Amino acid sequence: MAAGTGPDTPRRLLIGVCGSGNVLAVPQYLMALRTGLGPGVEIRMIMTRSAAAIIPPSTMRLLCRTVYCDGEDELTTGHVAPAVWAERFVVLPATANMLGQAANGLASGLLSSALLAHERPVVFFPSMNSLMWERPAVRRNVDRLRADGHAVIDPVPAPAWQIAAGEVRKNLGLPPSSTVATVIGEFLAMPVDPLGG
Repeated sequence: MAAGTGPDTPRRLLIGVCGSGNVLAVPQYLMALRTGLGPGVEIRMIMTRSAAAIIPPSTMRLLCRTVYCDGEDELTTGHVAPAVWAERFVVLPATANMLGQAANGLASGLLSSALLAHERPVVFFPSMNSLMWERPAVRRNVDRLRADGHAVIDPVPAPAWQIAAGEVRKNLGLPPSSTVATVIGEFLAMPVDPLGG
């Protein structure tokens, strides 16, 4: 039996997708999840405006039938319906901006509003430049999310990339798709109480 697919396992997974450069790899991660989690798990997605600007929602709909988008679905779907539907919620990739919004209870768009309305812990997979990841404000936000009962999976080093003035900095990205599928499978299998429960 695939990880996270026992008879009592939650089967409704909502994935939030932010506009990090790693958003281009999300289709690969979706395929790994479909393989690793098995056919019993229904996946829906919320894309931020910046994510949808990088990779079209129509592309995501090839792998995930239900895709909600910032600026399009707030009035027709609302933020509460996806949050209540989801038995588990994952943000992949999570930008520094989304970590800050979630940590501080801000709701400026469909994804951040759904995170605020979701009553269970969320797993965040951050992706950002190492300069941002190491900033005290980001570290405080990560600590706050963890203290509130959420899981924040540390990003992994990606190949160096070139920035202004020829300086090379390390980009931090998502773990391999097989690792992410395993983490999410374990998350699905865990008994989880509501936040603050």
